[in-house]
Amino acid sequence: MFYEKRRILFAPIASVAESIVMQPVDTIKVLRQSNQPLPRQVHLYYKGFTPFISQMSVKYFLRFSSFEMLKSKNNNFYRNFGAGIVSGFMESMFITPFELIKTNLQTTKNTSAISVVKDIYKTNGITGMYRGFTTTFFRQGINQAFNFSVYNKIKEKIMSKDQKPNIFKIAFSSLISSSIGPVLNNPFDVVKTRFMNPKYNYKTLQNAFSDIVKNDGYGYLFKGLGLRLFRVSGGQVIIFITIENLMYYT
Repeated sequence: MFYEKRRILFAPIASVAESIVMQPVDTIKVLRQSNQPLPRQVHLYYKGFTPFISQMSVKYFLRFSSFEMLKSKNNNFYRNFGAGIVSGFMESMFITPFELIKTNLQTTKNTSAISVVKDIYKTNGITGMYRGFTTTFFRQGINQAFNFSVYNKIKEKIMSKDQKPNIFKIAFSSLISSSIGPVLNNPFDVVKTRFMNPKYNYKTLQNAFSDIVKNDGYGYLFKGLGLRLFRVSGGQVIIFITIENLMYYT
């Protein structure tokens, strides 16, 4: 039992590596979805890094702890799929304010996370920190539903339970499992990015969706998909390789 639960402790450790490697990719994705130019200075690709890395450890703790609590003991695909949705909801409750702050920093000249929080609170109160929660939940719920269920099913087929971690097999399993969600939920991510971007100042998610479709077309809802696949899939490869090796060697 403790052996399995160690994933909850190892996930936050792995998230640090993912944050450092993938933050610039996330910044490019956000700016592309917002129709904003990319910065010329390299360090600006790490704007929003503080709220990004701040939420990563707790996000992965919530993700893996809720999944480990609800997952199937016999690796039932549907049970794991449902556990993944719950995991996405749990982490969305926590990460939405951080996503909002990060997006503000990435898309404006503001360099202070504290300043962003003050501005949001002054304008919309504490509930303003959860702007975009619905789209964040749909994105995370779909991601984790497929991520966990498909990863565990593929891993079951190509690796024995006590086998020494094979980097290529783990990378293959996590790459496939984590690619499905972004392909299906990219429209939610585009709407979330635009809704959280203060440049647009939409009143509702429906306003954001309608404006995107009217001015950019339906195809724009898949803007940044390639970057998201690299960001999400690459990040999960890092996460699962790190966790599986820590599980085996400790």
